[in-house]
Amino acid sequence: MTKEYKKRNKDKKREYDKKYYVQNKDKIKEQCKKYREQNKEKINEYNKEYYENNKEKRKEYCEQNKDKIKEQKKEYMKEYCEQNKDKIKEYHEQNKDKIKEYWREWSKSSATYNTFAHQISYVDKIRRDLENKKLLQIKCTYCKEWFNPTNLAISNRIRALEGKGTGEQKLYCSDECKKLCSTYHQRKYPKGQKPYVSRDTQAQWADMVKERDGYKCVKCGSTEGLIAHHKEGIRWNPLESADIDIGVTLCEECNKKAHSIEGCSTYDMRCPT
Repeated sequence: MTKEYKKRNKDKKREYDKKYYVQNKDKIKEQCKKYREQNKEKINEYNKEYYENNKEKRKEYCEQNKDKIKEQKKEYMKEYCEQNKDKIKEYHEQNKDKIKEYWREWSKSSATYNTFAHQISYVDKIRRDLENKKLLQIKCTYCKEWFNPTNLAISNRIRALEGKGTGEQKLYCSDECKKLCSTYHQRKYPKGQKPYVSRDTQAQWADMVKERDGYKCVKCGSTEGLIAHHKEGIRWNPLESADIDIGVTLCEECNKKAHSIEGCSTYDMRCPT
């Protein structure tokens, strides 16, 4: 094909190239691989020069094709890992200490904006560090001051938001703010608040149940370690929780067995908040 012909028949040429590539995919890949191996320095020099001369163009392209680039990288890494399992395994075996040290340093380093902003901006207030635009800043959960979270802290927060980690993993600027925050490390209730009214406080009700049952376990007849057990949980029947008709006397062992039954666990018997 002459240059003139190619110019006049761009669509036809494109169609031909596409068809040729499909029919000779493996052959072309092998040729490209061979060329790259034989011309590494030449390719690196060309890429370096091209990147230097087209910084703005590259930046604009990356901004417009974020999802596409992300997907391409993901596919490339998946394919690479599949094709180089033994190589990767061998490298990890030979560099255990080096890899551990790398992740240790990474976890302590400040999180970068471009890496994490799009993963957390929908739930937490963030901004670029005013002194270093590459770094991410976020507001402390307690004092609301801006600070730089570490890679580990922000990663744990994202995992929690995706339902992969434990708790909410909220972010604090210092250990002092963690201690002062009423919800830090609390599963359900603020610090200092009793989660539910314990049945142990219903002493009068318990004595009446035991008296009715002759001060012995109704299951095994034991007279030691007696406990007044609710047949229906306070959580499900709070209004009638003081009625001795929904109570029964059990020993410690029988009480444990009763609470091991599905729907009769200690949590299920709690009083609602």
